[in-house]
This record gives sequence, structure tokens and C-alpha cells, in this order.
Amino acid sequence: MPDRSHDTIPPQLLPAEALSASDWEREVLPRLPSCWEEQARTLKAFSRAREIRHPADLLRGLLAYVLCVRSFRHLGCWSVLIDLADVSETDWRKRLGKARAWLAWMLSEVLKVGACPTPWMVGKGLRRVLLVDGTHLKCLGKDGKTWRIHTAFDLLAGRLTEAQLTDHHVGESWKLFDVQPGDLIVSDAINGYPERIGWIKDQQADALVRASAHTSPLFDTQGRRFELLSWLKGRHAPVASDLRGTGLFPSG
Repeated sequence: MPDRSHDTIPPQLLPAEALSASDWEREVLPRLPSCWEEQARTLKAFSRAREIRHPADLLRGLLAYVLCVRSFRHLGCWSVLIDLADVSETDWRKRLGKARAWLAWMLSEVLKVGACPTPWMVGKGLRRVLLVDGTHLKCLGKDGKTWRIHTAFDLLAGRLTEAQLTDHHVGESWKLFDVQPGDLIVSDAINGYPERIGWIKDQQADALVRASAHTSPLFDTQGRRFELLSWLKGRHAPVASDLRGTGLFPSG
């Protein structure tokens, strides 16, 4: 989880009116996906009602840790003061770890959109079309760390299927995801290298990725270098250098 030592969030709790149970039940719970309580038990985030009475109380505490408290110790004090749960900081930390799969499932459900696969996709027999990308998040404070969020969106299902959080030492890579036979992986040029495309083929999947002749050279069946630009010019196909000045290709 992100290092909270550089947060600039003030230590005071949220205003009392923002913490009321009625607001939580009226504004938050109706927005959760269906079967979210059952999934809390299925995915082992919530097993039995003891110190924490209900999956809703667990979720409320975990969101408070993200949004308004500075540490697990602060979270323990906050949960006691509002009569949410009498749980120690160590227990809250363990519960957050156990809730990882549950939180990921809810995130994908909340972000899910309606999808209507095009006939050509269905006809190709594609298992999934995964749109894969990564983005950066910088923590608050002058010494805030940079984190990366790696996501995979299933185009045919219309939902986020995977989301992973890493530090800045972990670069974008298809190997971070559960690529399965029959998948089509769509990505940007950072994955347009022969070894990465080769790894995709080893998984019996396909890739649609932007690449250049410099980073991903082509070879014929005899292993000889295939000069793509020369081949295109020989077929009287316009290339980038021929299109400059025509208004059809950017000059910068």
C-alpha cells in the first residue's frame, strides 16, 4: 500500500455530518454493485460478524483509511469513536490485505459499462479483447512517491478485469496480467518490442500494438531483414516522408 508518511491531509476527522450512518446508507450503499455483500464472504474479505458487524462496516472503515485518516492507528480510534467497530490498528491492516480481491471486484463492477460486441469480433472467435495501459500517481508532499496503476479493460465484456498498483520500479508489461489463449491484447508502443510480442505468442494470444521498424524489425521466412519502407515504396504506397506538406500528415 502507498506510504502515508508524506500525506498532507490534516489529522482531524471528517466533519460529524459527513460521518453519519444515515448519510452512508443513503449516499453510498445504493451505489454499490449488486451482490456486494455476498462477494465479501465469497472472496474471504468478511467471514463472520464479531468486532465488525457487517460488510458495510468493513467497507466504511477501509474507505475512511483511504480518504480521511492518516494511519491504521488513527483508523482504530475513529472507528471506536463513531461506534463502527472496536478493532486494533493491526487488525485493520490485516483486514485491508484480505479485502484486496473484494475491493478489486467492486471496482470492476462500478466501472462496468454496457458492451455490444461487433459481429466481426464474434466471428473471429476472440475470447477477450484486452485494452492494456498504465498510468502514474504521485503522492502528496515534496517527497511523495510515484506509483503506477496497471489496468486491463475487457472490451467485449465492457468491464475492467484487472488493476494492479506497483511502485515506480515496475514498468508497463503484459506479463503483469493474466493473459490467456485466445486473447487479443491492445497496447501502445511501449510494448512494441520483439521479445514482448514473442511472449504474447507463447501464451497463444494475439497482439495489436504500435511499433516502428527501428524497435521491431521485420524478417522474412529465410531470416533476412525485411525493409518495410522500401517494400511500401515499391508498391507505390505513400509513406510518412511523402505525405509531409500535403496537409495529410503532421509536419512537426
